[in-house]
Amino acid sequence: MPKILLVEDNEMNRDMLSRRLQRKGYSVVTAEDGEKGLLLARSEMPDLILMEHKPSADGRLGSNSSPQG
Repeated sequence: MPKILLVEDNEMNRDMLSRRLQRKGYSVVTAEDGEKGLLLARSEMPDLILMEHKPSADGRLGSNSSPQG
């Protein structure tokens, strides 16, 4: 069964999409932010990662806030 990591900060959206994917036969692992998503990506080795956050300049899954300068 393909495993999907879903990174979504909105709990209702995360729950809704997770249930829909599970009904389609996917195994779903969820994270509520990029840092937890990064840890799960390394430990769970998902087949696909769905996220709204963009990776930071160093390639890590980070927040979408702009750097302070």
